[in-house]
Amino acid sequence: MKVLLLTTGSRGDVQPFLALARGLTEAGHEATVAAPRRFAALSAEVGAEFVGLDDSLFVLQDELVGAGTWAAVTAASRARPYLQRWLDDLASLAGTRADVVVFTQKTLGGASIAEKLGVPAIPAQLIPTVPATSAFASPLAPARTPRALARLTWSLSDAVERPWRGMVARWRAERLGLASRAPRFASLVAAGGILSAWSPRLLPAPSDWPASAAPLGFWTVPAAPDWHASPALEAFLDDGPPPVLVGFGSMTHRDPAALAAEVVAGLRRAGRRGLIVSGWAGLGATSAAEDIHVVDAVPFASVLPRVAAIVHHGGVGTVAAALRAGVPQVVHPFFGDQPFWARRLRELGVAPPTLSTLTADGLAASLAQVDALVPAARRIRAALAGEDGVAAARARIEAAVGGHG
Repeated sequence: MKVLLLTTGSRGDVQPFLALARGLTEAGHEATVAAPRRFAALSAEVGAEFVGLDDSLFVLQDELVGAGTWAAVTAASRARPYLQRWLDDLASLAGTRADVVVFTQKTLGGASIAEKLGVPAIPAQLIPTVPATSAFASPLAPARTPRALARLTWSLSDAVERPWRGMVARWRAERLGLASRAPRFASLVAAGGILSAWSPRLLPAPSDWPASAAPLGFWTVPAAPDWHASPALEAFLDDGPPPVLVGFGSMTHRDPAALAAEVVAGLRRAGRRGLIVSGWAGLGATSAAEDIHVVDAVPFASVLPRVAAIVHHGGVGTVAAALRAGVPQVVHPFFGDQPFWARRLRELGVAPPTLSTLTADGLAASLAQVDALVPAARRIRAALAGEDGVAAARARIEAAVGGHG
């Protein structure tokens, strides 16, 4: 079958779909990921077919870093032209040959492309956004939401679509020749379920969810057998006790130099060597030293098994990589669902309390606790060894296409 996978966002939103595409291809199918074009190189590394779409929304995201609350509030109106470019690029996929379309809510027009092609539309999610549950508040809700209000917070997920429904309606009519009313994401999930791409070991399905929404397991790219660390990195990893890896992925920071200084000071107060992944947070502002090694990027699947712990932002992709490697995690969340995962890791016994503010003293205190968390981290690693989220998703996609046929 020919599978079209649509996603947008940061690396953490794209890499799982590249993993799914690779798994589908290895099973004999044809899979293509359509995502922001800046991830073309990542797609080539994974070995997945890729179509690059407009990624100018990242320009606005970068402008908002440290710009204050009012700038964030008014960002919706500023985002409109960027999202129009995204939808216009998405419309080009209406001529694609596909037997099924898998898409996230943030793509906005994913279900419409499937409708235009006349093929099944399968929703997917990397964090729980639907269906609503009373068991816990939405990961997008404030951290201290009372349990009694948990179900109400799930209306936040609908906020992803609400501001853009008029734009999508016009786009459907003008670019795709479809009726203007698009199906809501939650309605599609209620009718046919959703591919939930996280492990039940991290977060099991609540009792009030249907089986069609239950988590399938992480969609992860296996360690590349032909990847080798640079001579400098290899020497650093070998020359002393396992370091602490520090990296905040696609997160950006208003003062990278100050953040890097706190990280290095915290590592040294804890008596730890540090492997710093500069990323978009700009941690490369620090200088390499005998106890500090700085790299632009590393494949987590290959490097995490060789570190003592990881300090990160709490994105679910990094959470998954650390759980699979069996290493403790120190989480400094930036926004969104990250505080939710930080709390969950604490509940699982693989992370100390969340670092809402990262200071040298706070980081050192957290790192003093990580050695005691190793047994719990290794137990979860052993449990995850028997999971294959990509295979489970592939089976659901195959069943949907078979039933459609």
